[in-house]
Amino acid sequence: MRVVSLLVVCVVGIVGGASAVGAAPIEREHYSSAEADTFTDTECGAPITIDYTAEFSGVFMLKQGRAGDPTPYFFDNYSGVETFTNIANRQTATLVHQGLFKDLRVEHVDGTIYQFTAIEAGRPVVVIGPDGRRLLFDRGRIRYTFLVDTQGAADLDHDVFLGEVVDPHVAGPHPIFFEEADFCDLLDTLR
Repeated sequence: MRVVSLLVVCVVGIVGGASAVGAAPIEREHYSSAEADTFTDTECGAPITIDYTAEFSGVFMLKQGRAGDPTPYFFDNYSGVETFTNIANRQTATLVHQGLFKDLRVEHVDGTIYQFTAIEAGRPVVVIGPDGRRLLFDRGRIRYTFLVDTQGAADLDHDVFLGEVVDPHVAGPHPIFFEEADFCDLLDTLR
């Protein structure tokens, strides 16, 4: 599902979070965002016009690197609700997001290049149909490993991701993560 993929890219793109016990965070921020849009989909059969709304919130933290390493650890406890409403019949489907993304380990590779091991746990996506029944969900834990060039700065804006995520380890059902879900199936529930 396109919207779900965007969320995963945004969360993974921020990089950096768990820390030593008791250490004060470098940065801690409560965040929230909302958006609304109306679009007409013509790729999933007969055209369907959708009112879309999304609200996301959470707590983002950067924590000190361990053992004197300047590379910060990232932590994001997020939640969100996305709503897709067919404007012709007012049928609504909802995507509910609830999860935790955090760095577990940051290992120096060479120069300013680090290997990050991070997890995402919880229910990152639950799809609820117009009748209120749960249609599909991801649940459990995903462990990611990826390389980042920090360019020698603790500021995450300077980070450059090197290549793809290395072989994510998935525990629990994750049909949306594995792209076994089809956005057109969601729209079909609204016709």
